[in-house]
Amino acid sequence: MDYREYRLTKAAKITCLEFAICIIGLLLGFFWEINDKNEQWNDLIYPGIKVAGIDLGGKTKLEGNKIIEAEYITPLLEKGLNVIVDGKTYKLDCSRLIKSYDIETGVLKAFETGKALSSINKYKIIKHGISHGYDISYEYDEDYLREFSSIVEMDINREPEDAKISVNFEDKIQVVDDIKGYRLDVEKLEEEVKKGIESGALNEIVIDAPLIETKASITGEDLHVIDAKISSASTNFFSSSVARIKNIELAASAINGIVLMDGEVFSFNERVGERTRERGFQVAPVLEDGSYKLGIGGGICQVSSTLYKAMLDSGLKVIERKAHGLAPSYIGLGLDATVSWGSIDLKMKNDLGYPLLIEAYIKDKNIYIDLFSSSNLKNRTYVIKNDVYQKILPKTEIVSDVDLPLGDVLVVKKGSPGYKVRVIREAYENGQLIGTEVISEDIYKPVNQIVKRGIKNNM
Repeated sequence: MDYREYRLTKAAKITCLEFAICIIGLLLGFFWEINDKNEQWNDLIYPGIKVAGIDLGGKTKLEGNKIIEAEYITPLLEKGLNVIVDGKTYKLDCSRLIKSYDIETGVLKAFETGKALSSINKYKIIKHGISHGYDISYEYDEDYLREFSSIVEMDINREPEDAKISVNFEDKIQVVDDIKGYRLDVEKLEEEVKKGIESGALNEIVIDAPLIETKASITGEDLHVIDAKISSASTNFFSSSVARIKNIELAASAINGIVLMDGEVFSFNERVGERTRERGFQVAPVLEDGSYKLGIGGGICQVSSTLYKAMLDSGLKVIERKAHGLAPSYIGLGLDATVSWGSIDLKMKNDLGYPLLIEAYIKDKNIYIDLFSSSNLKNRTYVIKNDVYQKILPKTEIVSDVDLPLGDVLVVKKGSPGYKVRVIREAYENGQLIGTEVISEDIYKPVNQIVKRGIKNNM
């Protein structure tokens, strides 16, 4: 086969040269345009770059500072912001909130964005823009921000509602479930407000209230375990005055419906409160320092004593209790509990392992106190023994009376004996004795008899 050498003609060579020159020209033109565009934008912020939400593309740093000042900062300080939290609008005074601000740093960052890139990449940004944003930094008046948050808190916060329990006269128990509450997460709210301002919000900031759920201290689940009466006690006040009966009614009402959670300590004074005329308490006989005197709230010791007896029968732990100086007539020896506001209290601890409900009511001049808890406690019973191990006889005081005929005797004050009493609680489980404890050692003073003897001489 005959091979011949291929050679370009002169015309072809000229054509190739012209093509190469065109390519070089195009490249030179392209790079010249890139360089020219880059030089035009050397002192300008690239397209699409925002500060506080405002596009500063094509602006110098100085122009950017002025635009942000005029279009954002000034309106913000003059008009403030509407902060909308869960649909409700609150006015935020930005002139009080913002102590100082720094526009220059944000604008400088915007200006420097892309400036260190290659010429080609700079040109691409100039042609197509870049999506980038910067915030303005502020110094805030934290006290004012907290004041603002407090206003929102008052509207938003909702306290939880404890579950409720009631017992009718047939001892049927009804429970109303608790309602959860919530409170505003103030820290997050303030963060959202700052974030909105720094990102360039004008006119309003819409925030979904950041909430923290709060549980009720007593839940329906807690109370549903209360399903049985575990002890009861009653005393009568047949001979009491109207004022004394009123005091008993007030004290009984104050403790009625109280739920003691497991481990909680009951304080009679804390629950009943101070006995004052303003709260409805009246003047009636009060046993004080071994004698009866008139005092506001006389009679409420009958309520505390009846409650004490019911609590003893339920197995509750005695924390604080004091007997009267004289033996009371309405309850057995060693089973009373005197109280006095600010000094003497009745305190018992619920250590049963279940919540405990106190029901107190008045009927036919009797006070009844029933304690309810879990039926799981029914297999344990308690026997209270008040052992009167010493009787203290009263003395007789004889007073001479010149107005009584000689030899006549008049009993001015009838005496009564005192007692020393030991109270013991026996615990039984399924009928078997499992424990014995001494609850108290009490001494009741005797009341001395006072007799007048006549010394008048008729001669």
